[in-house]
Amino acid sequence: MSDHWKMEAEIEYCVPCGYGNLAAYMVSELFQAGGPSLAISVVPGHSGAFKVTVDGKVLWDKKRDGRSPHIMEVKDLKAEVANMLQSGSVIQAN
Repeated sequence: MSDHWKMEAEIEYCVPCGYGNLAAYMVSELFQAGGPSLAISVVPGHSGAFKVTVDGKVLWDKKRDGRSPHIMEVKDLKAEVANMLQSGSVIQAN
């Protein structure tokens, strides 16, 4: 991890499934939570993927969780990431 950021997030999304808008929304929410303290990578994928990882901890995985996150769950993930940045520690994934 670079010294410029406190944490790194990665959003992998399925291109053929049309999850680009959800990925873009997730980027926007995470950027609001972390601003310059959070490096965000967006990774085009396939096979139904929608996965949000912060510092190696999976916070959401469509395959694990059975579906894409709803808007309020995206807001919850945003709050989780903000808390992680504030505390300086990575939380345990669900």
